[in-house]
Amino acid sequence: MVSVMNEYVSKINLTANAMTQGILNTALNEQAEVEQSSVLIKSNRYIVDVHLRNFSIENAVSVINAFMDKTRYHYSSFFIRFNEGNRVRYRYASCKEDKEGFYCDVVIS
Repeated sequence: MVSVMNEYVSKINLTANAMTQGILNTALNEQAEVEQSSVLIKSNRYIVDVHLRNFSIENAVSVINAFMDKTRYHYSSFFIRFNEGNRVRYRYASCKEDKEGFYCDVVIS
């Protein structure tokens, strides 16, 4: 799956800016289960760290689904999940029809 994600991301013109960073932050801050979060920009990608009030795989799935619902472009999106014990890691990307888009590394704990 990682190779499929890398192929998908290679086709996107990745952009990262303060406006999208704000949208990502807002999508997390609106969720009651999120205790604390941060969204950083590094190498034209977003690094997203989320701490839940009560961590569980089910809560992480609920939070990421709401996050992606509020942030994805309607043309195309792709994600993969890695369960890592007391945290879940997502690789998530989305793009518009012109292939401009974003990529996020998301860790939920």
